[in-house]
Amino acid sequence: MSTGVLPIQMLRNVLRGGFITGVADKFLNPASLDLPCSAECYRLERTFHVNKGEKVRSKIRGAGGTPYDLKNPLEVGVLYLIRIDGKFRMPPSVYAYANPKSSTGRIFLLTRVIADGVEMYDALIGPGWKGEVWVLVRPETFPVIVRPGIALSQIRLFDGKSFLDKLALEMALEAPGLFFTPSGKQLRHGDGVRYHGDSFLLTIGLPRGVAGWECVRATEVLDLGNTNFYRPENFFRPVHVRGGKLDFVRGGHYILTTFEHLRIPPDCAAELRAIDPRFGEFRSHSAGFFDPGWGTLSRGQPITLEITAFEDMTVEHGQIIARVRYERMKEAPAVLYGDAKSNYTRQLKGAKLSKHFKKPKLR
Repeated sequence: MSTGVLPIQMLRNVLRGGFITGVADKFLNPASLDLPCSAECYRLERTFHVNKGEKVRSKIRGAGGTPYDLKNPLEVGVLYLIRIDGKFRMPPSVYAYANPKSSTGRIFLLTRVIADGVEMYDALIGPGWKGEVWVLVRPETFPVIVRPGIALSQIRLFDGKSFLDKLALEMALEAPGLFFTPSGKQLRHGDGVRYHGDSFLLTIGLPRGVAGWECVRATEVLDLGNTNFYRPENFFRPVHVRGGKLDFVRGGHYILTTFEHLRIPPDCAAELRAIDPRFGEFRSHSAGFFDPGWGTLSRGQPITLEITAFEDMTVEHGQIIARVRYERMKEAPAVLYGDAKSNYTRQLKGAKLSKHFKKPKLR
């Protein structure tokens, strides 16, 4: 059996085997595990890293940490540290990487997982790693309330190398197909598909009319426990495109989509990776993990981009904006993305806001 990303049935065995305790089955996804927040939270003056052998808890005082009650909103631009529920120890051959959840990224709530003895963010690595897991949180656009039990991040577990090599990617492009145009035409070799190392480059879609959303710095508090609740116009304004061009403003936050519609076969997962700054000074995504089965109910689905601009710049339809890496599953999951209930399963046209918002009324 090949190495790769552990599917839901194996993740369930990890929970039942006592490697991760205090996290319920309801937090299982086809190829990932949500990380529910506990009630323990600290307001920080600065971020930090831990060294090998150090506990996250031992660094809180040095980072200016003071206890914070999660009944209060998290303020814009302020850093918080929230402990993740449960106890964690990885099987000796298993390691994990973390990503923000889609609903976290779409409200520009910056999150980084930090773990005992791990020198980088968003990783639980090292043979038989064990310890506490925390999440660093900073609202970038409007204040939010994070209630205990809400998951802001998710982890994927691996037992070895997972990304597809060039030959596997070339074959997958042809059958079953990975990329499609908005009209449903399959994109094959010679159709402008571009490689970037172990990844594919993706382009931005800027159709005429409303192409997405720009975040306004609202003062209204967004409670993450509320779904289909908030009026979009209190937090976002529609982005209107003419002539296939759009101007980014330095410090602006935008919800847009890729031109390409992606399909993630049942034996694969995928992750958006950081884009080379030579393509522009921006961050193209805040979240970026896709479960097996994404886009298989149709001819692919567009990828939502949570873009933060670090300079004033003009972007054009079809311009390179992101890159995606496909990963091999250890085995196909018992539940696919299309089978699981998700706010984004039928995201086929336009940039969709997070699950917290009502359907926008566009004029």
